[in-house]
Amino acid sequence: MAIDAADASPDKTSGRIDITMVNRGSVTCSATGFAGVDIKDADHTSSPVDRGSAQPRITVLKPGDAAVFDIAYDIDSSGKSLTSPTGILVTPPNETHTVDLKWPAGAGPVKGSSIGVRVYPTHNK
Repeated sequence: MAIDAADASPDKTSGRIDITMVNRGSVTCSATGFAGVDIKDADHTSSPVDRGSAQPRITVLKPGDAAVFDIAYDIDSSGKSLTSPTGILVTPPNETHTVDLKWPAGAGPVKGSSIGVRVYPTHNK
């Protein structure tokens, strides 16, 4: 499985990061529900991200297929953010290993702390 993070913010107030997972294997697999996500901060701590309100679904991935899940947050335009994200720790659904991704270039700062950040279920891309 190849995993990548990209800034997908729709505007200057709503932050969104798309995490794309590509099945690089030779057999079909599925990703059901929510990934485990922690935000890594510049002070070398990490905070778990809460689940959003969307219902989990089964996402079937044939070899070469991609699925995506989103991390959503409010962007801080005041310069008073309490967090300075440097990375994202992702444990894909149905997996036990964690992938360490960089905070995407261009992603806006998180408003307040990571408490308002939400992760949403995996879906086909």
